[in-house]
Amino acid sequence: MGLRASVLTAVLLLIWLCSAQAAPRDLCLDCHPAHYTEQGSCRYCHRGNPQTSRKELAHGNLIKGQQASFTNPRSASLVAGKKLADQTACRRCHTLAGTGNRLASNLDSLLWTTKPELIRKALVEPAQQMPDFHFSPPDLDRLITAILAGGLQAGKATREPPLLVHFSNLQTGQQTFFTRQCGGCHKLLSKRDGGLGRGIAGPNLSGLLTRFYPPTFENGSSWSEERLKLWLKNPRAIRPQTLMRPVPLNDEEWRQLLQSLAVD
Repeated sequence: MGLRASVLTAVLLLIWLCSAQAAPRDLCLDCHPAHYTEQGSCRYCHRGNPQTSRKELAHGNLIKGQQASFTNPRSASLVAGKKLADQTACRRCHTLAGTGNRLASNLDSLLWTTKPELIRKALVEPAQQMPDFHFSPPDLDRLITAILAGGLQAGKATREPPLLVHFSNLQTGQQTFFTRQCGGCHKLLSKRDGGLGRGIAGPNLSGLLTRFYPPTFENGSSWSEERLKLWLKNPRAIRPQTLMRPVPLNDEEWRQLLQSLAVD
């Protein structure tokens, strides 16, 4: 009986040790009150490291409360952030929530790789060919929330094809029709030629002929090759108050322009 009792005690102790290792205590709760306990862990919404009481380690890669609602589909901040991402057409260059053009970085990977502070900095100080939307601080939080939610929806990729982005290509960029005829007023992130144009008087034309570009043609229509050709032939016939002048094209110039606008 003594041997059996000893074996049983050892087994129970082993089970207890395994369960304790499988579910370690969440040290976040030593400093922060529990909320949304149905999520199961502070880390689910805030990331960080709940296994240490050292603040500098516990708060590593922390997602602050302003963006932590990315896990809640009904969150007002998340709903507003998704609407903002659609209005600013992030997907004309980026992949977000699994969809979008691959002209620039995949936003879905940011949840797993990048601190929200760095995402904010990239939005406040945009890259060379990226539009500067001058987001307000609350809108920055909403958009970051939507970006994090997109990563959660898409899931962590085990493997992603490499993406090479040329934001400036002086050798070939200066030779393109877009740079010569359009670059004074517009910018374009081109799949083939990199960043083209330096103008800010007109809209950024990256992804113009894709479904992710805002439908800003006549009567809220999307752009197409046929509509672009009509626009270039006589912009004021479509929008009388526009400042844009006609851009006559021969067949070769039209071919070159379509090559620059292509995203595949």
